[in-house]
Amino acid sequence: MNSMRLFEARKRREHMQPEYPRASSYLGSARLPISRIGIGTWAIGGGWGPQSDEDSLKALHKALDLGCQLFDTAPLYGNGHAEELLARVLKERGKHATIITKISPLNYQWAPAASTPINEIFPVEHIIKQAEGSLRRLGVDCIDCLMLQTWCPTWDHERAWYHMMCRLRDQGKIRAWGIATSDHRHDEVNGVIEAGLVDIIEVPYSILDQRASERFLPLALKHHTSVIARSPLASEALTGLWDEQRIFPRGDWRRRVFRGEVLQRTTRRVNRIKALVGTDVSLAQIALRFCLSHPAITATIPGVQNAEQVQCNLAALEQGPLPQELLDQITTLWQEDFCHDVRTSVGEEGEGERRRTKQLS
Repeated sequence: MNSMRLFEARKRREHMQPEYPRASSYLGSARLPISRIGIGTWAIGGGWGPQSDEDSLKALHKALDLGCQLFDTAPLYGNGHAEELLARVLKERGKHATIITKISPLNYQWAPAASTPINEIFPVEHIIKQAEGSLRRLGVDCIDCLMLQTWCPTWDHERAWYHMMCRLRDQGKIRAWGIATSDHRHDEVNGVIEAGLVDIIEVPYSILDQRASERFLPLALKHHTSVIARSPLASEALTGLWDEQRIFPRGDWRRRVFRGEVLQRTTRRVNRIKALVGTDVSLAQIALRFCLSHPAITATIPGVQNAEQVQCNLAALEQGPLPQELLDQITTLWQEDFCHDVRTSVGEEGEGERRRTKQLS
Protein backbone atom coordinates (compact mmCIF):
# COMPACT_ATOMS: atom_id res chain seq x y z
CA MET A 1 0.00 0.00 0.00
CA ASN A 2 2.77 2.44 0.93
CA SER A 3 4.65 1.73 -2.29
CA MET A 4 1.49 2.42 -4.30
CA ARG A 5 0.90 5.71 -2.51
CA LEU A 6 4.50 6.68 -3.11
CA PHE A 7 4.13 5.83 -6.80
CA GLU A 8 1.02 8.00 -7.00
CA ALA A 9 2.82 10.89 -5.32
CA ARG A 10 5.65 10.59 -7.81
CA LYS A 11 3.18 10.55 -10.70
CA ARG A 12 1.77 13.86 -9.48
CA ARG A 13 5.27 15.30 -9.92
CA GLU A 14 5.95 13.58 -13.25
CA HIS A 15 6.18 16.87 -15.16
CA MET A 16 8.78 18.21 -12.75
CA GLN A 17 11.78 19.79 -14.42
CA PRO A 18 15.23 18.54 -13.44
CA GLU A 19 16.24 21.92 -12.04
CA TYR A 20 14.63 25.20 -11.13
CA PRO A 21 13.66 27.02 -14.34
CA ARG A 22 15.18 30.16 -12.84
CA ALA A 23 15.47 32.04 -9.58
CA SER A 24 12.77 34.43 -10.79
CA SER A 25 9.31 33.93 -12.22
CA TYR A 26 5.94 35.67 -12.65
CA LEU A 27 2.60 35.62 -10.86
CA GLY A 28 -0.67 35.16 -12.68
CA SER A 29 -1.90 36.49 -15.98
CA ALA A 30 -0.77 39.95 -14.85
CA ARG A 31 2.82 38.61 -15.10
CA LEU A 32 3.97 40.21 -11.86
CA PRO A 33 7.77 39.75 -11.68
CA ILE A 34 8.99 37.91 -8.58
CA SER A 35 11.89 36.05 -7.04
CA ARG A 36 10.84 32.47 -6.29
CA ILE A 37 11.75 32.96 -2.64
CA GLY A 38 10.18 36.05 -1.16
CA ILE A 39 9.82 37.60 2.26
CA GLY A 40 6.88 37.13 4.61
CA THR A 41 6.46 40.14 6.90
CA TRP A 42 4.12 38.94 9.63
CA ALA A 43 6.96 38.57 12.17
CA ILE A 44 8.36 41.95 11.15
CA GLY A 45 5.00 43.52 11.91
CA GLY A 46 4.81 41.93 15.34
CA GLY A 47 3.21 39.06 17.22
CA TRP A 48 6.21 36.74 17.08
CA GLY A 49 7.94 37.91 20.25
CA PRO A 50 10.36 40.82 20.68
CA GLN A 51 11.11 42.49 17.35
CA SER A 52 12.97 45.76 16.89
CA ASP A 53 12.38 48.04 13.94
CA GLU A 54 16.15 48.13 13.50
CA ASP A 55 16.29 44.37 12.89
CA SER A 56 13.23 44.52 10.64
CA LEU A 57 14.65 47.31 8.49
CA LYS A 58 18.01 45.55 8.19
CA ALA A 59 16.22 42.38 7.08
CA LEU A 60 14.25 44.22 4.39
CA HIS A 61 17.37 46.03 3.14
CA LYS A 62 19.28 42.74 3.00
CA ALA A 63 16.47 41.19 0.97
CA LEU A 64 16.71 43.97 -1.60
CA ASP A 65 20.52 43.70 -1.61
CA LEU A 66 20.17 40.02 -2.54
CA GLY A 67 17.67 40.67 -5.30
CA CYS A 68 14.42 39.70 -3.58
CA GLN A 69 11.45 40.77 -5.71
CA LEU A 70 8.51 39.45 -3.66
CA PHE A 71 7.19 40.75 -0.34
CA ASP A 72 4.04 39.46 1.33
CA THR A 73 2.28 41.60 3.91
CA ALA A 74 -1.15 42.42 5.36
CA PRO A 75 -2.83 45.18 7.38
CA LEU A 76 -3.07 42.86 10.39
CA TYR A 77 0.69 42.36 10.55
CA GLY A 78 1.41 44.68 13.43
CA ASN A 79 -1.72 46.77 12.90
CA GLY A 80 -0.30 48.08 9.61
CA HIS A 81 3.27 48.34 10.86
CA ALA A 82 4.68 45.77 8.43
CA GLU A 83 3.22 47.65 5.48
CA GLU A 84 4.68 50.91 6.76
CA LEU A 85 8.16 49.46 7.31
CA LEU A 86 8.14 47.95 3.84
CA ALA A 87 7.08 51.27 2.33
CA ARG A 88 9.87 53.06 4.19
CA VAL A 89 12.60 50.74 2.89
CA LEU A 90 11.39 50.75 -0.71
CA LYS A 91 11.20 54.55 -0.66
CA GLU A 92 14.70 54.85 0.81
CA ARG A 93 16.11 52.50 -1.79
CA GLY A 94 14.13 53.92 -4.70
CA LYS A 95 13.28 50.38 -5.76
CA HIS A 96 10.14 48.54 -6.78
CA ALA A 97 9.32 44.98 -5.82
CA THR A 98 6.12 43.00 -6.17
CA ILE A 99 4.02 43.44 -3.04
CA ILE A 100 1.12 41.24 -1.99
CA THR A 101 -1.20 42.55 0.68
CA LYS A 102 -4.52 41.27 1.93
CA ILE A 103 -8.07 41.99 2.99
CA SER A 104 -8.87 40.39 6.33
CA PRO A 105 -12.36 38.94 6.82
CA LEU A 106 -14.84 41.27 8.46
CA ASN A 107 -14.98 40.64 12.22
CA TYR A 108 -12.10 38.17 11.83
CA GLN A 109 -14.23 35.25 10.65
CA TRP A 110 -11.28 33.13 9.47
CA ALA A 111 -13.26 29.93 8.98
CA PRO A 112 -16.73 30.99 7.83
CA ALA A 113 -19.40 28.32 7.90
CA ALA A 114 -20.79 27.11 4.60
CA SER A 115 -24.03 28.98 5.21
CA THR A 116 -22.31 32.33 5.70
CA PRO A 117 -23.02 34.81 2.86
CA ILE A 118 -19.88 36.34 1.38
CA ASN A 119 -21.38 39.79 1.93
CA GLU A 120 -21.02 39.21 5.68
CA ILE A 121 -17.29 38.53 5.31
CA PHE A 122 -16.15 40.57 2.30
CA PRO A 123 -18.77 43.24 1.55
CA VAL A 124 -17.63 45.50 -1.28
CA GLU A 125 -17.40 48.48 1.08
CA HIS A 126 -14.95 46.53 3.25
CA ILE A 127 -12.84 45.59 0.22
CA ILE A 128 -12.63 49.24 -0.85
CA LYS A 129 -11.85 50.48 2.66
CA GLN A 130 -9.05 47.99 3.24
CA ALA A 131 -7.55 48.53 -0.22
CA GLU A 132 -7.46 52.30 0.31
CA GLY A 133 -5.83 51.83 3.71
CA SER A 134 -3.10 49.62 2.28
CA LEU A 135 -2.46 52.03 -0.59
CA ARG A 136 -1.95 54.79 1.98
CA ARG A 137 0.35 52.79 4.29
CA LEU A 138 2.40 51.36 1.42
CA GLY A 139 2.73 54.80 -0.13
CA VAL A 140 1.85 53.57 -3.61
CA ASP A 141 -0.76 54.37 -6.22
CA CYS A 142 -1.27 50.74 -7.18
CA ILE A 143 -1.08 47.47 -5.21
CA ASP A 144 0.52 44.64 -7.17
CA CYS A 145 -1.70 41.88 -5.76
CA LEU A 146 -4.61 42.21 -3.35
CA MET A 147 -5.76 38.97 -1.71
CA LEU A 148 -8.87 37.94 0.16
CA GLN A 149 -7.52 36.36 3.32
CA THR A 150 -9.93 33.42 3.49
CA TRP A 151 -12.54 31.70 1.31
CA CYS A 152 -15.56 29.42 1.50
CA PRO A 153 -16.55 26.99 -1.29
CA THR A 154 -20.18 28.07 -1.14
CA TRP A 155 -19.06 31.44 -2.52
CA ASP A 156 -17.85 29.99 -5.82
CA HIS A 157 -20.85 31.38 -7.71
CA GLU A 158 -20.73 34.81 -6.05
CA ARG A 159 -19.53 37.65 -8.25
CA ALA A 160 -19.78 40.93 -6.30
CA TRP A 161 -16.24 40.55 -4.93
CA TYR A 162 -14.93 39.68 -8.40
CA HIS A 163 -16.56 42.70 -10.02
CA MET A 164 -15.09 44.92 -7.29
CA MET A 165 -11.60 43.52 -7.94
CA CYS A 166 -12.06 44.19 -11.67
CA ARG A 167 -13.19 47.71 -10.84
CA LEU A 168 -10.13 48.36 -8.64
CA ARG A 169 -7.92 47.06 -11.43
CA ASP A 170 -9.63 49.25 -14.02
CA GLN A 171 -9.17 52.24 -11.70
CA GLY A 172 -5.44 51.50 -11.58
CA LYS A 173 -5.48 50.72 -7.85
CA ILE A 174 -4.48 47.04 -8.14
CA ARG A 175 -2.74 44.99 -10.80
CA ALA A 176 -4.01 41.57 -9.78
CA TRP A 177 -5.92 39.75 -7.08
CA GLY A 178 -5.82 36.40 -5.36
CA ILE A 179 -6.94 34.35 -2.38
CA ALA A 180 -5.01 33.16 0.67
CA THR A 181 -6.60 29.92 1.86
CA SER A 182 -7.30 29.08 5.47
CA ASP A 183 -4.65 27.01 7.25
CA HIS A 184 -6.91 23.98 7.56
CA ARG A 185 -9.03 24.16 4.36
CA HIS A 186 -6.61 23.58 1.51
CA ASP A 187 -9.22 22.71 -1.11
CA GLU A 188 -11.62 25.57 -0.41
CA VAL A 189 -10.54 27.48 -3.54
CA ASN A 190 -10.70 24.59 -6.01
CA GLY A 191 -14.07 25.68 -7.41
CA VAL A 192 -13.15 29.32 -7.87
CA ILE A 193 -9.97 28.25 -9.71
CA GLU A 194 -12.01 26.05 -12.04
CA ALA A 195 -14.38 28.98 -12.63
CA GLY A 196 -11.41 31.05 -13.85
CA LEU A 197 -11.98 33.87 -11.35
CA VAL A 198 -8.54 33.81 -9.74
CA ASP A 199 -5.06 32.70 -10.81
CA ILE A 200 -2.90 33.56 -7.78
CA ILE A 201 -3.30 31.53 -4.59
CA GLU A 202 -1.45 31.38 -1.27
CA VAL A 203 -1.69 28.02 0.47
CA PRO A 204 0.08 26.44 3.47
CA TYR A 205 2.65 23.94 2.21
CA SER A 206 5.75 22.49 3.83
CA ILE A 207 7.46 19.23 4.66
CA LEU A 208 5.23 19.04 7.74
CA ASP A 209 2.03 19.99 5.91
CA GLN A 210 1.64 18.41 2.47
CA ARG A 211 -2.15 18.32 2.44
CA ALA A 212 -2.29 20.65 -0.57
CA SER A 213 -0.48 18.08 -2.72
CA GLU A 214 -3.43 15.69 -2.78
CA ARG A 215 -5.96 17.69 -4.81
CA PHE A 216 -5.20 21.39 -4.80
CA LEU A 217 -1.73 21.42 -6.36
CA PRO A 218 -2.59 19.09 -9.28
CA LEU A 219 -5.64 21.25 -10.00
CA ALA A 220 -3.60 24.45 -9.84
CA LEU A 221 -1.05 22.98 -12.24
CA LYS A 222 -3.80 22.00 -14.66
CA HIS A 223 -5.28 25.51 -14.65
CA HIS A 224 -1.92 27.34 -14.78
CA THR A 225 -2.56 28.93 -11.40
CA SER A 226 0.34 30.65 -9.66
CA VAL A 227 0.78 29.10 -6.21
CA ILE A 228 2.68 30.68 -3.34
CA ALA A 229 3.64 28.29 -0.55
CA ARG A 230 2.90 29.93 2.80
CA SER A 231 4.45 28.78 6.11
CA PRO A 232 7.22 26.80 4.35
CA LEU A 233 9.22 26.65 7.58
CA ALA A 234 6.20 25.61 9.67
CA SER A 235 6.32 28.67 11.90
CA GLU A 236 10.13 28.27 12.30
CA ALA A 237 9.97 24.62 13.37
CA LEU A 238 11.81 23.62 10.19
CA THR A 239 14.85 25.69 11.10
CA GLY A 240 15.61 22.76 13.42
CA LEU A 241 16.22 25.04 16.39
CA TRP A 242 13.36 23.90 18.63
CA ASP A 243 13.37 21.26 21.33
CA GLU A 244 10.63 19.90 23.59
CA GLN A 245 11.55 22.40 26.31
CA ARG A 246 11.02 25.40 24.07
CA ILE A 247 8.96 28.17 25.70
CA PHE A 248 8.00 31.07 23.50
CA PRO A 249 8.03 34.59 24.97
CA ARG A 250 4.92 36.54 25.84
CA GLY A 251 3.57 38.35 22.83
CA ASP A 252 4.46 35.43 20.55
CA TRP A 253 1.33 33.70 19.20
CA ARG A 254 3.23 30.39 19.09
CA ARG A 255 3.22 30.34 22.90
CA ARG A 256 -0.44 29.29 22.88
CA VAL A 257 -0.15 26.81 19.97
CA PHE A 258 3.22 25.04 20.21
CA ARG A 259 3.20 23.61 23.71
CA GLY A 260 2.63 20.27 25.33
CA GLU A 261 1.72 17.49 22.91
CA VAL A 262 1.76 19.74 19.83
CA LEU A 263 5.31 20.90 20.57
CA GLN A 264 6.49 17.36 21.35
CA ARG A 265 4.97 15.97 18.14
CA THR A 266 6.45 18.80 16.07
CA THR A 267 9.99 18.43 17.42
CA ARG A 268 9.83 14.64 17.02
CA ARG A 269 8.87 15.00 13.38
CA VAL A 270 11.56 17.58 12.71
CA ASN A 271 14.13 15.24 14.27
CA ARG A 272 13.08 12.53 11.79
CA ILE A 273 13.78 14.96 8.94
CA LYS A 274 17.15 15.88 10.47
CA ALA A 275 18.05 12.19 10.52
CA LEU A 276 17.42 12.06 6.76
CA VAL A 277 19.40 15.11 5.70
CA GLY A 278 22.20 15.16 8.26
CA THR A 279 23.65 18.05 10.22
CA ASP A 280 25.97 19.56 7.61
CA VAL A 281 23.17 21.32 5.70
CA SER A 282 20.70 24.06 6.61
CA LEU A 283 17.35 22.47 7.43
CA ALA A 284 15.62 25.75 6.51
CA GLN A 285 17.15 25.61 3.04
CA ILE A 286 16.10 21.97 2.66
CA ALA A 287 12.55 22.98 3.59
CA LEU A 288 12.46 25.81 1.04
CA ARG A 289 13.95 23.63 -1.69
CA PHE A 290 11.29 21.03 -0.92
CA CYS A 291 8.57 23.56 -1.69
CA LEU A 292 10.20 24.74 -4.91
CA SER A 293 10.75 21.15 -6.03
CA HIS A 294 7.03 20.75 -6.63
CA PRO A 295 6.13 21.76 -10.20
CA ALA A 296 2.95 23.54 -9.10
CA ILE A 297 4.72 25.87 -6.66
CA THR A 298 5.64 29.23 -8.18
CA ALA A 299 7.21 30.80 -5.09
CA THR A 300 7.44 30.54 -1.33
CA ILE A 301 7.43 33.26 1.34
CA PRO A 302 9.30 32.34 4.54
CA GLY A 303 8.92 34.82 7.35
CA VAL A 304 12.01 36.53 8.71
CA GLN A 305 13.05 38.57 11.71
CA ASN A 306 16.63 39.51 10.87
CA ALA A 307 19.11 39.86 8.02
CA GLU A 308 20.83 36.56 8.78
CA GLN A 309 17.61 34.64 8.16
CA VAL A 310 17.12 36.52 4.89
CA GLN A 311 20.62 35.56 3.73
CA CYS A 312 20.08 31.89 4.61
CA ASN A 313 16.68 31.67 2.94
CA LEU A 314 17.55 33.39 -0.32
CA ALA A 315 20.69 31.25 -0.71
CA ALA A 316 18.39 28.28 -1.32
CA LEU A 317 17.57 29.74 -4.75
CA GLU A 318 21.00 28.73 -5.98
CA GLN A 319 20.87 25.15 -4.70
CA GLY A 320 18.35 23.55 -7.04
CA PRO A 321 15.60 21.05 -6.27
CA LEU A 322 15.98 18.24 -3.78
CA PRO A 323 17.15 14.86 -5.11
CA GLN A 324 14.30 12.56 -6.06
CA GLU A 325 15.40 9.97 -3.50
CA LEU A 326 15.09 12.52 -0.69
CA LEU A 327 11.72 13.71 -2.01
CA ASP A 328 10.50 10.11 -1.94
CA GLN A 329 11.74 9.67 1.63
CA ILE A 330 9.95 12.86 2.71
CA THR A 331 6.76 11.68 0.99
CA THR A 332 6.97 8.41 2.92
CA LEU A 333 7.33 10.29 6.22
CA TRP A 334 4.25 12.30 5.30
CA GLN A 335 2.17 9.27 4.41
CA GLU A 336 3.21 7.21 7.44
CA ASP A 337 3.35 9.88 10.14
CA PHE A 338 3.19 13.58 9.36
CA CYS A 339 -0.27 13.50 7.73
CA HIS A 340 -1.88 12.86 11.12
CA ASP A 341 -2.74 15.72 13.51
CA VAL A 342 -1.23 18.43 11.32
CA ARG A 343 -0.53 21.74 13.06
CA THR A 344 2.12 24.03 11.62
CA SER A 345 0.62 27.51 12.01
CA VAL A 346 -1.99 29.53 13.83
CA GLY A 347 -4.93 27.53 12.49
CA GLU A 348 -8.54 28.66 12.76
CA GLU A 349 -7.62 31.70 14.87
CA GLY A 350 -6.18 33.33 11.75
CA GLU A 351 -3.25 35.67 11.37
CA GLY A 352 -2.91 38.75 13.54
CA GLU A 353 -3.87 39.34 17.15
CA ARG A 354 -7.65 39.45 17.01
CA ARG A 355 -7.93 40.33 20.68
CA ARG A 356 -5.55 43.25 20.48
CA THR A 357 -6.06 44.87 17.11
CA LYS A 358 -8.90 46.72 15.50
CA GLN A 359 -10.03 46.19 11.94
CA LEU A 360 -7.82 48.53 9.95
CA SER A 361 -8.93 50.87 7.21
